[in-house]
Amino acid sequence: MALSTALAHDPAFEVASVRSQAKALRLDATDALRLSPELAELVPGGCLRPGGSVGISAGVGHTSLLFRLISEPIARGAWAAIMGLPNINAHAAAECGVSLERLAFIPEPGGSWLEVTAALLDAVDLLIVNPPRVCRPTDARRLLARARQRHSVLILTDGSVPHSRVAATRQLWPEPPDLVFTPTRSQWRGLEHGHGCLTAGAITVTASGRRINGPARSGRLELGQRQSAHQQELPPFATTVVGE
Repeated sequence: MALSTALAHDPAFEVASVRSQAKALRLDATDALRLSPELAELVPGGCLRPGGSVGISAGVGHTSLLFRLISEPIARGAWAAIMGLPNINAHAAAECGVSLERLAFIPEPGGSWLEVTAALLDAVDLLIVNPPRVCRPTDARRLLARARQRHSVLILTDGSVPHSRVAATRQLWPEPPDLVFTPTRSQWRGLEHGHGCLTAGAITVTASGRRINGPARSGRLELGQRQSAHQQELPPFATTVVGE
């Protein structure tokens, strides 16, 4: 059974089952987790670092930013899982060009957040998590050490819809991520006179953190409908904006 199928359709999955099904599917740690060209320009080396941590700050467009962040590594063979973000689904991911064959969704990890996170770090190359409101520093350090040991990338985000552009990952996570992406401005096209479908847009993104040598770097992400085998029967890009 494929990893995405096993996790998406079995809400009561066991940690041991996750490990056994996914270990054989891991991307070789020596393979570069290269980013899309727009994001690659903002990061030294143009790729995510295996064993590192990434924060995605809350803001308008942060869901689209998340999908763009993981789409290129997945296309190159990486496996990913999104945990604790029930408002993000396969439909939205496919509209943004993310291959669903290598992406698993765990909307609610239940009461075993720490154990499930640790197990998934063993299983996938990219793990996107919405941390609990209270995360002990010792638990955060354990997970970061696990990510380094397993050569996984831990991506931290906030599942809520914020009313400000404060870096939510700093409030939720006691350890500063190596790299932080912050959407600072967005523009959307396609609505006419208050109705219609969003067909394209753009997000201004700032990259900061320990991996950025010097001042923060900013760039512009162009967003639009990207056709793939997963998208042929899906409606327009507009529906992905709901979760943002």
